[in-house]
Amino acid sequence: MFNLSFREASAIFLLIWYIVILVAAYSGFFALVTRFRKSPNYPLNERDMEPVSIIRPLKGIEPEMYSCLESSFLQNYPLSNFEILFCVDDTNDAAIPVVQSLIQRYPRVSAQILVSEHDPQTHQSTQHFGPNPKVNNLAKGFRAAKHDILWVMDSNVWASPNVLRNSVKALNYNTNNGVPVSGSRRNKLVHHVPLAVSVSPQETVGEAAATLASANLGDFAEPKFSKFPNSFSSSSSPASSSASSSSSIAQLPHTQHSTGPSAGQSTPAGRRLLKKFGAKLDEMFLLTSHSKFYVSLNNLAVAPCVNGKSNIYRRSDLDLAVAAIPIRHSAFFNTPAVRNDALQLTREAAPGNSIKFFSKYIGEDNMIGIALWENLHGRTGLTSDVVIQPLSGTDNTVGNYVERRVRWLRVRKYMVLAATLIEPTTESIICGVYGTYAVSTVFFNQWFNWKYFAFHMAVWILTDYCQYYTLVHNIAGFDNPPKWLAKHNLPPLKRRFFTWIQVWWMRELLALPIWVSAMYGHEIDWRGRPFKIKPDLSAEEL
Repeated sequence: MFNLSFREASAIFLLIWYIVILVAAYSGFFALVTRFRKSPNYPLNERDMEPVSIIRPLKGIEPEMYSCLESSFLQNYPLSNFEILFCVDDTNDAAIPVVQSLIQRYPRVSAQILVSEHDPQTHQSTQHFGPNPKVNNLAKGFRAAKHDILWVMDSNVWASPNVLRNSVKALNYNTNNGVPVSGSRRNKLVHHVPLAVSVSPQETVGEAAATLASANLGDFAEPKFSKFPNSFSSSSSPASSSASSSSSIAQLPHTQHSTGPSAGQSTPAGRRLLKKFGAKLDEMFLLTSHSKFYVSLNNLAVAPCVNGKSNIYRRSDLDLAVAAIPIRHSAFFNTPAVRNDALQLTREAAPGNSIKFFSKYIGEDNMIGIALWENLHGRTGLTSDVVIQPLSGTDNTVGNYVERRVRWLRVRKYMVLAATLIEPTTESIICGVYGTYAVSTVFFNQWFNWKYFAFHMAVWILTDYCQYYTLVHNIAGFDNPPKWLAKHNLPPLKRRFFTWIQVWWMRELLALPIWVSAMYGHEIDWRGRPFKIKPDLSAEEL
């Protein structure tokens, strides 16, 4: 009765897996096209708008940094109920004038700049808790925050004005994309779908350059030292402040400035194409494959799936989650050294001290999500909001894109091996190959029906195209956006279908080689330094 050949058995197995992947993909797709058509504005009484500390770690200049940071000042939230903490490691950071200009422009917003202490002999930061520079930079913000709810947001992303109020509602009312969550788990972390937009040079120069060019930085008041040594304070008076941003490998792509031929030299057409397509590939990845499965996995709520670009959670919850590590069994926090580190930090009993525990991990965002999920029986929630990273469309090469994807997959290989191993099966071409084999064998008694494969690819392309422009029109619908996001400037709205399909195919064809390269290698190059991931998932510099 069950005397199946290997071909038949494998076809049935692959057919089941094909259906699972399609269900997951289209679950995310339908959620995106129904819930993410426009930026939401969920009703929230002012009495429910709990105070929030917005923490933005900064390092150097990013494309359109001024408007990205400005989005925190422009949140539709009572001014008395939020503060912004800019964390910087170096007082000479190039981002300082950008933040100074913003604080002068918005004197009614409570803003404070925290600068790391440095050893006068070595000139090295004394606030070094582990290899993760973002966490080292964030730690002072966690301790200085006045409020329990923290919004940790990278320097290179922009958020629309209603994101904060929507997130506080999701956190307190236990909703996901505006819908009450069923089950016993409650939201312990609220996050937002990360997107990227490839911007032209005109937009990349943008408002930041114009503002800084017109600002006379000599007019800024002398910085006032706050209770933290080396920390500038500015609340309701136009005082200066400084900023700088550290990011982990788990973050989304940064603009890479590559060297090219000098002025007057000609560049082959192929090299020009490769030089300009890096940002478009990032944009395509985030607006199609990544967002589809990111939303789907969050809705399924079988495990935390968190990207660290924009996360909101309670400081007290994170402290409790870390305090539980020494006394609870966990597959992720089970070595004596890790448990002892958590115990030592818990004994210090300072609010926000728990963030130091995550400085040993490259993917601190994922590990924070796991700690809240496992130790507090929590879950993650979305708000149907997106955060957007502008990427320079002229100096972001295909090689830069490949390096970032390889690096991130290599980290994920150690953190969530099973999910990383099956990732190629979620890509359109590989999924189409094994799906066509399964369908052809089970239903057509053929090895491979090319017509079905063509049908599969055509439907996938149409799905991604609809999803891509659903999200693009969401972005284009913002009220009073920065210039680089204005409808008449938004590059995807000007892009012809031929260019879109060209980028789409390039990303799909690169997916498997990138994955193979990530699986084959072991060393992780993190901000110019080689690291390896140890069995306890912590990072060690080589």
